[in-house]
Amino acid sequence: MVFRLKRVLLLTVAASVMARDARAQPCAPAKTALVLSGGGAKGFAHIGVLEIMDSLGLKPDLVVGTSIGSIIGGLYASGYSGLQIDSLLRTLPIEKMIRTYEPKVSSALGTIRPLAVWEKGQLGYVLQSGAVREAEVNAFMSALMLRGNLMARGNFDSLPIPFRAVATDVATRAPVVMGTGDLARAVRASAAIPVVLRPVQIDSLWLVDGGIAENAPVQVARQLGAQRSWISLLPFAGPDPKTFDNPFTITAVLLNSLFEQDTIMTQRRDVLITNATMSFENLNFSRKTTDSLIEVGKVAARAAFAAATCLKSLSSAPRNVPLPTMVKQVGFSGVRIVDGDLVLDELGVSAGEKLNIARLDSGITSISHHERYRALWLQPSGSGPNVTFHVQLDPAPQTSFGVGFAFDQFMSGRLWAGGIDRALLDGDAEGVAMARLGTYEQDLDVFVRRRALVRKTYVPFTVEAQLKHELVRLFKGDGELPSAETQDFVGFIGLKQDPSAGVWQGEIGVEGRFWSEPLANTRGTVGLRAAVYRAQSDYEMGSMAELLALADFQRAKVDASKKWLLAGDFDITGRIRGGWGNRLPIQETFALGGDDGFAGFRIGELRGSQEAFGSLLIRKRVNALLHARVEFMSGEVADGYGALHRVPGTTSGELFGGIRAGLEAATPVGPIRVEEGVANTGQRAILIRVGRWF
Repeated sequence: MVFRLKRVLLLTVAASVMARDARAQPCAPAKTALVLSGGGAKGFAHIGVLEIMDSLGLKPDLVVGTSIGSIIGGLYASGYSGLQIDSLLRTLPIEKMIRTYEPKVSSALGTIRPLAVWEKGQLGYVLQSGAVREAEVNAFMSALMLRGNLMARGNFDSLPIPFRAVATDVATRAPVVMGTGDLARAVRASAAIPVVLRPVQIDSLWLVDGGIAENAPVQVARQLGAQRSWISLLPFAGPDPKTFDNPFTITAVLLNSLFEQDTIMTQRRDVLITNATMSFENLNFSRKTTDSLIEVGKVAARAAFAAATCLKSLSSAPRNVPLPTMVKQVGFSGVRIVDGDLVLDELGVSAGEKLNIARLDSGITSISHHERYRALWLQPSGSGPNVTFHVQLDPAPQTSFGVGFAFDQFMSGRLWAGGIDRALLDGDAEGVAMARLGTYEQDLDVFVRRRALVRKTYVPFTVEAQLKHELVRLFKGDGELPSAETQDFVGFIGLKQDPSAGVWQGEIGVEGRFWSEPLANTRGTVGLRAAVYRAQSDYEMGSMAELLALADFQRAKVDASKKWLLAGDFDITGRIRGGWGNRLPIQETFALGGDDGFAGFRIGELRGSQEAFGSLLIRKRVNALLHARVEFMSGEVADGYGALHRVPGTTSGELFGGIRAGLEAATPVGPIRVEEGVANTGQRAILIRVGRWF
């Protein structure tokens, strides 16, 4: 008993002496690395960690990141504070880049939605993933890392804080540590999640997400000389068997299994920040979720740094690295000269001129919508005030095609197939073809477009031909008359741009056409065709105005809509339509309400040479799948030349009102709508539609 008491006393004294000595030891500065692990959207917790570091005045000597950790780390190493990174990412459409299955052939086909798309690769046609669009993601990364890329100019040690991005070699699964080259491409390679994002080729290596080799790259930091590490971890939760019936859940579980989990051996001077991210999904980039993750990071960082005994790094502040101001030289590779000249002009970079960073930034985003390129990497180099750009352009697949369909209980089923070939005339032109087949309408549209140089500006010179056969449905009272059979051949020569979300585009040129309609001889005419349009999204035309000024007939049309997002999962869309025509063939007359028709009436039942229409659609989100919708509308159509004249005993010039209400479900084939409409006349009609009508 006495022996035990003596032993306890000796151990107590020894512990007291060791603690006193530890307190007496000075806190010596040491080379400190900030290590940011991978974890998809969970990486927003890193921003919270950075904000706490900024508030404590803590600055590392080195930043090492994997996947989302390399994105956040690359920005931080470029001189952005945690708060600035948060503000920067709030302005960018990250959530829209990782989408449900939404394949796309080309904007040249308009706003039509495909069910499936095939692209021609090196070994033949492959099914497009549809989850992300490579050009968008790569342009997003180039724009996001632009400031750091210009500072580094090929050497990541030249950043305000030296930086390393960690990726994985596809062939060997070994980690690849990148400290030179294009900063945006290095970060994009580090974050190339398998299946979701395409691997990135750098030199002879094909690289994917660094999390496969080393998700928390502590060993990389130590190999680079770090004596202390501040390690921000994003733990994964174990799979829940209750969710395995959901194919998306099991896919996420299988993806997570590819990554190295954060099992690391810390050293005494390390600070381990374990963020409570187990309950968060890797690909949920909603604003609500990312805000919560930032708070999670703040909580974890406060606790971890408060418990640390020594936090002195070698440098207390990042270096001040000025941005270049002059373009010394410019070159490009990967595409033909005509493409390179067009790209450099849009980027606004020219040898011997001042560097316009704002123009360069907007040019990167603009080029991502060209669809001819999969990626653009600036690859800057130089020193002092000068920068040289070695622009690398990765071409997109030259050929792709898709198919789709829609169904409407009034108009029956409708199928389409279309594609694009960007390699015509040795790549100087592109050809587009689309066939649409339905019970009441069939057409084939083909055009060839070449970028012609006019006074140092490339313009989309287009030659187009269209064949169309339509049965125009006619109604009388509750019954239906025999349809009017019509045929058209349309030719067009002029300039034609593709619809683009949020950007006004247009077309102008000479149109010639021959057509036949009931009780009339085949007729032909020629004249001017002009239009301007702005898409609301890839699958919705927002606003447009169109003019046909032909010798035999004239037609003008305006269709504009605007959506407002409100609190409480509500959104409101206002829409107006107006049309005027003179001597119109029956197939060119206006159906009240367009493809959606009018509440209470059959689609196409109200038709005339003039149209005035307005509607207000209110939608309320019920759950992730369903929206409840109510649409109020009013409008009229009339025949004859001039204003909307009222003709007694007919519907011409009569003002109608109506309301349509029902449910809308989001599906991979597009929205499915089930609604009932009633007009002020008491007429009722049910609308059942699958997909977006075309």
